[in-house]
Amino acid sequence: MALIRQRSCRCELDNRMEAAIQHSTTGRAARRSVWNRAAWIAWSVALVILLLRPLLASHRGTSFDTYQLAGLHWLHGEGIYTQWMGFVYSPLMAAFFAPFACIPGPIANIIWRLLNAAALLAGMAALLKTEIFSGIKGRSSGILYLLLIPLAIGNIDISQANPLVAGMIMLSVAAVYRERWNTAALCVAVATSLKIYPIAVGLLICVVAPRRFTWRFLIALLLVLLVPFLFQHWSYVSEQYQAWIATRASDNRQQWPVEKLPLDLWFLIHWVGKLPVPPRVYSVIQLGTAAILALLCAAKTRQGWSRARIIIALFNLVSIWMTLCGPATESYTYMVLAPAIVLSMVQAFATRQPGTLRALAIAAFALQVAAAARASFIPHFKPFWALSMQPVSGLVLLVYTLLWVFDESLWPRDSHEVLPAQTAGSGM
Repeated sequence: MALIRQRSCRCELDNRMEAAIQHSTTGRAARRSVWNRAAWIAWSVALVILLLRPLLASHRGTSFDTYQLAGLHWLHGEGIYTQWMGFVYSPLMAAFFAPFACIPGPIANIIWRLLNAAALLAGMAALLKTEIFSGIKGRSSGILYLLLIPLAIGNIDISQANPLVAGMIMLSVAAVYRERWNTAALCVAVATSLKIYPIAVGLLICVVAPRRFTWRFLIALLLVLLVPFLFQHWSYVSEQYQAWIATRASDNRQQWPVEKLPLDLWFLIHWVGKLPVPPRVYSVIQLGTAAILALLCAAKTRQGWSRARIIIALFNLVSIWMTLCGPATESYTYMVLAPAIVLSMVQAFATRQPGTLRALAIAAFALQVAAAARASFIPHFKPFWALSMQPVSGLVLLVYTLLWVFDESLWPRDSHEVLPAQTAGSGM
């Protein structure tokens, strides 16, 4: 009898423990689904408002006006690069915006905003599916999308191309992880045709996977250069390429008026820090930091860092470099850095990283949110300390990333899968 009672008590205890575990799991799943539903609702509401604004405030100027005008010039065979601070993208993008010139402005703007938002969200979804950021699971990804909203809606509202660029970069990084080299090369080439500096992403991928990626990337760049010749006379396209190269080569934004200065490392050094660094020395700093980044990626790839570790380091560090040391960093350009900040912060808490790393991630995010609020609600408030929040945020994320990727204790020993840097092969 005593033995029967003992077994009965054990069974009852096991049943209670199992029920408690199931209840805990159900509770966590419910909380996660709440975050995901909240993200769906928040993004839906935000997009509805953003899509209605071109209809309700059609007189309001946005960046899309410049894009649509470039498309109109393309259709008429007119010069695209004739205005200072006008259209700065490649002839491919002028040809891309030509159909938008045939559509009423508000409707065309709505389509462009949808494309921007779709690319950004698709890039984030693709990156999450790779599980590179191992602590961010599908059911809890909703909080990440919620945190992305305050950093993204300003760009979408002003019809900037930065969300599209950020989405293309994330799609390329996800494709590299899955060894879909053609897709990665095409995504980086498209991003480069929008903003020149995403070519840095492609060059770093060439460093970590030279044989599989380099020739594909060169072909993709050649294709995006040749496509405009299919839609206009070759002599006109050639003239526009010459004008584009000339305007980009002469665009020294360090000489711009104070209210339009690039918000990058130069801004912190020269305008905030008042350090007498000549422009040529700063150019050396830009190129030197790019070389250090390339050497780091190459060395750690050869050393055998895991695939996820290499790609996270590449993604975060190149995002920081493009904004801090890129050629034309505006306030809205920091949209390119937003995914790295949000992913890093959520990862920091999901994987129980040390308090110091969590504090750095929060600080980088908070500075970006404060800067986005300034640009949206008080755009004419431009003291140097307020404008410096975004580049300082980049520096904070740099410290966080270096501490994270070089801390062996934060990378499990069984994560041994490496990039095929020295092997040849094919893949979409």
